[in-house]
Amino acid sequence: MAAGPTERVADLLLAAKYKRMPLPLQVAGIDFDVAGAFVAVGHFADLVVIGDMAAQGERKVLQQVEGIARALDVMRSRRPLTTIAVGPRPVGKTLEALAQVGRILSVEEASDPAELRDQLAVLLPLELPATLSADRDLGAGEALDLSNHPLAIQLVETSKRGEVAVRDEFHEALSAVFAETEAEGDDDGEAEE
Repeated sequence: MAAGPTERVADLLLAAKYKRMPLPLQVAGIDFDVAGAFVAVGHFADLVVIGDMAAQGERKVLQQVEGIARALDVMRSRRPLTTIAVGPRPVGKTLEALAQVGRILSVEEASDPAELRDQLAVLLPLELPATLSADRDLGAGEALDLSNHPLAIQLVETSKRGEVAVRDEFHEALSAVFAETEAEGDDDGEAEE
């Protein structure tokens, strides 16, 4: 027997190192009857709930998700809520109501593994391409095909001082671009007067 859409979504989340929560999902001492529940580990804190629109119906899925959102609010949780809707895509007021309490991802039947990965990409870790040369360290910049753009060169050099230094340098460069754009906008406004 082939795995259903809920199981295919669950398998993908488990492969991405999400932790499966026991069902029924319990939040603030209240049980919620959802098709599946997962929490991200590490730097992410997402609570991912699977709602089976075909088996449970839109109304029940909506009630459960809204209840979970309220329970998280009562607990003053900072955990983002994501609902993965399998089966028929929610529409109209149901879709609006689900979107009001968290992120909603609709995967319908989730039959094509590549399409499912694309639909859930926002929840999955990035897959970096293989290095150009297995015997070289990309951190040294030897195998990278960098443009001659000064910012790219500057960021590679800054990377020798660590992640925080790169982040600071990048934010500084972004701020400078926005400041230039704002200044150009001000100049255009003065020219029109």
